Amino acid sequence: MANEYCLVLSDELQAEYYKFERGETCDTEMVKRLLHYYKAPFLTNIAQIERTGVKIGKTLEVALRKAGFKQQSLEDLAKKTVYKVILTTGSDQFPYINIYNDKIENNFCGCFFRNESRSKAIDHIKALCEDALEICIYDKYFSQKNGMQNLRLLSSLLPNKKLEIVCDSRHIEADDIVWLQRYCSYWVFNKQRLDSYHDRYLVIDKRTEVILTSGFDHLGSTTNEFSYIVRPVSQQRFAI
Repeated sequence: MANEYCLVLSDELQAEYYKFERGETCDTEMVKRLLHYYKAPFLTNIAQIERTGVKIGKTLEVALRKAGFKQQSLEDLAKKTVYKVILTTGSDQFPYINIYNDKIENNFCGCFFRNESRSKAIDHIKALCEDALEICIYDKYFSQKNGMQNLRLLSSLLPNKKLEIVCDSRHIEADDIVWLQRYCSYWVFNKQRLDSYHDRYLVIDKRTEVILTSGFDHLGSTTNEFSYIVRPVSQQRFAI
């Protein structure tokens, strides 16, 4: 039974969640941020229910007692869940996740196995770029020295319109730029020396970044696994 639970809520969040669920007056901003992280169902116990004063059905109370969820601390409860975390508005020390500001985020991501089509990831990234005015590309292994695949892939991702493309002068060569500008003459390339990172990135208008954990190579090829994460930019990775 325990493995079915995803996470734990702090007392404060549990109380607000039940108000929201029952259509009672609640802190809407808190609930909105809670739902951003929320994975159902959450795990609670009799002691927490008594502390928060929420009313639960007899069926849930019996189930909690039968499973032995009576007096454990929130930290011990979290160990019985899938994600091993407690959502809160206070501490950001593990196992707590502060719903207002935490290094652990809840973002859209995709994971693809070997030989699995990347078409949905490509369509997603293309849509993210559609209205962009500036794109920053960072991939140490992008150059056409590795073949034309990455150039063709990039030309299919970016909108055919006026666009500034920031790139590292060590990663994209002059011949690459010539080829890409034949595809779209509206693209202007701004070559710089960017900070060094392990992962690969595509940053859209300094607001959204796509982290390509194994690079453009594996977005365009199914020979290996590929994962990507889409997240808002909270701190500029590249000084552009």
